[in-house]
Parts: sequence; structure tokens; C-alpha cells
Amino acid sequence: MKNTKQKIRLIQLYKKWYFLLIISLLLTILVSYLSFNSFFEDLEMKMLDYRFQLDPRPEKADTNVVIIAIDDSSLDFFSNNGISWPWPRSFYGHVVNYLTQAGARSLIFDMQFYEKDIEREETTAKKTDGFFAKKIRESGEVYLGTQLLKDPTEIPSEIAEISIKPKQKKILSFRGIKAPIEPFLESARSIGVINTSPDNDGLIRRIGLFYKLNDHILPQIAYRVWMDQYKKSQEVKIPLDKNGNYLLNWYGKKSFTVYPFRALISSASAYMNDDKPILALERFRDKHVIFGATAAGLYDLKSNSYSKIMPGMVIWATALSNYINQDFVTITDFWINFIITLTIVFFILYFISNLLPQRANVFIFFLLIFILSYNFSLWKIYRIQLNFTMQMFGFILSYLFINTMSYFLEGRSRREIRRIFTRYLHKDVIEQLEKNPNIVQLGGEEIDATILYTDIYNFTTLSENKTPTQLIKDLNEYFRNLIKYIFRYKGLLDKYTGDGIMALFGAPIERKDHAMLACRAAFAHKKLREELEKRSQLTSIENLHLKTRIGINSGRIVAGNLGGEKRMDYTAIGDAVNLAARLEGVNKIYKTNIIISESTYEKVKAEFICRELDYLRVKGKTQPTKIFELMDKKSADASKYEWIEFYGQAVELYRAGKWKQARKSFMKLAEEQNDTASKVMMERCNYLMKSPPENWEGILKLDVK
Repeated sequence: MKNTKQKIRLIQLYKKWYFLLIISLLLTILVSYLSFNSFFEDLEMKMLDYRFQLDPRPEKADTNVVIIAIDDSSLDFFSNNGISWPWPRSFYGHVVNYLTQAGARSLIFDMQFYEKDIEREETTAKKTDGFFAKKIRESGEVYLGTQLLKDPTEIPSEIAEISIKPKQKKILSFRGIKAPIEPFLESARSIGVINTSPDNDGLIRRIGLFYKLNDHILPQIAYRVWMDQYKKSQEVKIPLDKNGNYLLNWYGKKSFTVYPFRALISSASAYMNDDKPILALERFRDKHVIFGATAAGLYDLKSNSYSKIMPGMVIWATALSNYINQDFVTITDFWINFIITLTIVFFILYFISNLLPQRANVFIFFLLIFILSYNFSLWKIYRIQLNFTMQMFGFILSYLFINTMSYFLEGRSRREIRRIFTRYLHKDVIEQLEKNPNIVQLGGEEIDATILYTDIYNFTTLSENKTPTQLIKDLNEYFRNLIKYIFRYKGLLDKYTGDGIMALFGAPIERKDHAMLACRAAFAHKKLREELEKRSQLTSIENLHLKTRIGINSGRIVAGNLGGEKRMDYTAIGDAVNLAARLEGVNKIYKTNIIISESTYEKVKAEFICRELDYLRVKGKTQPTKIFELMDKKSADASKYEWIEFYGQAVELYRAGKWKQARKSFMKLAEEQNDTASKVMMERCNYLMKSPPENWEGILKLDVK
């Protein structure tokens, strides 16, 4: 009993909200710690990719950012005209000149010019580089890409003039540089770093804003353009992650206008010859034009959230568009994700521990839908990135934890319930208890219930001519048939009492209709008995049913496990139990089969026809009680039981001490209705007339159990 109570207290404790909150806090701390693991960080990046893919926004890309692609068609175009790659630098000079005439806002080369042009038969490197440098200088808006190296190299003196002093402290360091050759470096408005570092899965998602080259700080190329062109007019704080990197807000696969280089140089040539260009000057007015390679053989292909094959200059086009339009991904603070995860964990623990499994799973399903919905909604509307991986890890971990805990605590309770009740409850009721073991207190509780006792009248005489083996066989068959009525009406078989049983209704599962169920079970057996009475011959087992007497009482009882560690049973104790047992024995006095107490009668009188038998005081009780015989259902022919009213009048005469008049009425009922109880009352009136008591209360006192 002690261990059972301890188990129950533990089960009750782990369902309390404050205990669940403590567990939720501990689980969330664990989830938070693990979320910093590289595996979960990579997984969150994958979740970010899915968000981009589910909600592409090509219309949000800045239309003033365009791309000039050195693509396969351009390579083929020049190859067919006898010009192989790499092209003369003068080509770039012509397109820079054309775009300058068009009024382009900036010209950005995602290309490296760290070596002189190659010598050709028709021209020299000095001429081609010189022409390109001249056009760069005339434009005044050309930005050249540069690559930083881990290995040390000579650093041009011009780098010191380009170096800046940002407030950011966490900056990736390098020791070498592939800078543009001196003519370009002197002519360009500025240079910018084009280094990229993919994540562990090879995808570009983040880029640095600044890079350290020995004592110099160089900006990333798109950020360099934004600094020069917009920073003074825009008060913008660009969000960075914990490593000082900027998370790109991708727009989709085809977000920016792309022109092939061959079309641009053809337009430049037509413009020089006063012909109509393919790409009109107006197309490039106030545009940021980014040059880069898309041809497969030029090795400038990257991967991002949308595509495994992405031209490198799309990175800078995206970044520049983000900066200009302040179109950033909002990375939520750690504490926000912590609180959200804590809330999710708490709700899962609470649902599973305090609700029925079916209802808990429904709530958890809707909680999952809610998590998915608000994560995607915040992303779609505001581009807010909540840590979805952290939330789902908390969801899964808490779900597994509480189910495991429930298995060891409530699962043990369920096994305890099956062990205790499997012998004396219907399997459907056991399954109900297993689904919700909280509805029964194995340690004992006071409840309102109905107790039913049975006994076999004159059993000793009936069993005299039987061998022990035959007697046990008959009793087993008799009990099997009797118990089915108990189980049919949700009763609990409490114990066997030799040739009888004790059954509880309203325990271990409390219910308001317990008295009605007990009477229905008794009435079902009464119908069997009436069928047997019509037969001329009965088997020994049928004869036992014919001799069965039933006593029923309703009231407060204490129900729970009684016994020791090695032997423990679920049972009930209390005055209500004792009275039910007495009422079963009272049947012997009135020659009846089913007697119910007044408390039971008040609960079933709307459904059953009952007659008041007497007013008696049982041994051990000071308060008298009225007793009733259960006769039939209210749906029966009412005229069949009109005599019950006459019996009640006779009882009133009897209680008033008018025994002679009462005797006459009881005699009439005994003769006309063949009523055994009336015959008993008639004989009692005879006795009282011969030996009248000194103080008559109208109450029969039973001195024996």
C-alpha cells in the first residue's frame, strides 16, 4: 500500500504545472546548448533554404541592378570571329565607355585583373591595358574585384588609401592579395573583396562585410559600392550573425536582368559607328552594372539556396539590392527562440500528462500546425527567421521525454490497474482505466457508490448430496453466469463470499448512475429467475440461480487497495458496505429476493417499481432505515402492481400499532397475491397482539447479522 501511494503521489506530482515548468526549463536549456552544435546549425540552414524555396520574391529584387554575363554564347560569338579567351582588355574599355555614356551609376567587375593582358599579334598588352585603364578613369564609377589570400604576398601601397576603420571587431584575417594591376588600381574608384566562404554543405548563404589584410581593413565589393553611393543618405544598420557575416536575402532563381556580354559590346560598337545599338543607352541609366562569368569553363559558378549552379556575381547583385532597399533577413535573438521553445515544450508536457491520449494528440497536432504556420507567416511577411530547428528539436525531445516518463510512471500504473482489476472488471472498463488511470485512486478514496451482495438461500442443504469436485464445478458455472450481469452494467466484482459475491458500482470509475446500474444488474438476474420458475425441471446450477438473494445499498464508501506487499486487492469498506450485506440477509426474513435501501430507492424510483417492505434497525446501527423490494420496471403494466398501495396502507396500520387491522390487510394480500412478505407481516402482527411491546416505535430491530 505504501509503495502504491508513493507511485500515485509521484504521478500526481509530474502532472502539476509548476513541476512541468521546471522540466520544460531544463529541457529547453539542453536544447539550447545542443542548438549551437554544428549539426543543428547546418540543419537550421537547410530549413532556411526551404523557406527561401517556398517563398521566392523575384519582384523584390532592385531593378536598378543588372548583370552582364560572359556566357557561353558570348565566348562562341568571339570564337567564331577568331577571338579566343581571354579577350583583349580593350573590349572591357569599350563597354565601360558605352555604359559611362549611358549614365550607369556604377560598374562592378566580379573579375580579377591581377596580371597584365597577354600579348597579341595585332596589339600589345600595354595598349589594351592602357585603353581599359583610361576608360576606367574617365568613368569614375568602376569598382574592381580583388581576392585575398592566406599566404603572404606583397601589398600595393594603394591599399592603405582604400582601407577603412569599421566598428566591427570580428573580422576574417588574410595575409596576401591578388590586387588589380597598378594602372587599374590607380584608375578605379575603389576595389572590393570578392572572397566567398560556403557553408559546410557547399552553399553560399553568408558573406563578410569586411576583411582584414594585415593592418588594413577592406570591404566586400557590394558593400563598398553601397558605402560610396548610399551610406551617407541612408542610416542603416546591416544585421550580422554571431561570426560577423551577413545573411543574404535571396530573391529567387531569375531575379535580376541579365544581358550577354556579346550584346553589350555589339551595342558599344554600333554606338561608336552611329548605328542603332542592340541594348539602348536608356537601359543602363542609373543602373548598377555587374560584370561576371557564367560560362561553365570559366569556373565562377557557385551554389545557393535556389540552385546548385549560380553565377558568382548574383551574390553581389543580391547583396547590393539588399543594402539599397534595406531588405534584410531578421535573425531573432537567442532569448526569443529560447522563450518560444520553452513554451512549446511546456505545452507538450502539459497536454500529454494531463489529457487523454487521443485528445492530447489532437492538441499536439494543432500545436505543430501552429508552429509551422507562425514560423512561415513571420518569414513570408517580415522575413523574420525564427530558429525552427531549435523549436522542432524541443518539440520532439519533449514529446519523447514525456511519453517515456508516462510509460514508466503511468504505464506502471496501468499495469498495476490491469493486475488488480483484470479478475473482476469487464475488459472494456479495464481499457478505459488504462487509458486514463487518473480516474482511480489505488491508494484509497472516499466515493459515492452502490454495493451489491448476493447469497444462495439454503446452500448447505443444496450441496449435501454433491462431491466437492461437483460442488466447485457447479459454483464456478453459477458464478460465471452471475458475474456477466455485473460486468454488463459496468460493475466491479469485489470479492467472492463463499457462495455469494460482493460487487461495486461507481468504483473504481466514479459515475452518477451507479445505483441505477446495480438495480439493472439485479433486475436482469430477476428476469432469469422468473424464466426458471416457469420450468418444471431445473439443473443443479439453475436451481442455484433460483435461490439467489440480493441486497443493494448506496452511500459513501472508502475504496482502494487493501493488503500487504505480497497480497493486495482493491475493495471497499464502510457502513454502506455493511448495510448492503445486512440487506442481503434480510431477504430471508421476508422471503424476498431483492432488497434495496432507501438511499438506493431514491436514486432509482424513476425507473423501477419498488414497494416499501418495512422500517428496521440492523445490528450495529442506531439509525433505522426503510427497506424496499425491487419489483419491476416502470414500463411494466401498472395494474399488475396496484396491490402495492394496499400493502403500504397495511404497513402504516402496523406502524401505528393497529396490528389487528394490519393483520387483516396482510392476510388478504397473502391469499390474493400469494405475497410471502405479507404472510411474514401477518405472522408478526399475530405475535405483537399476543406479546405487545412496552414502547412501540414501528421499527423492527435485528439482533443478528
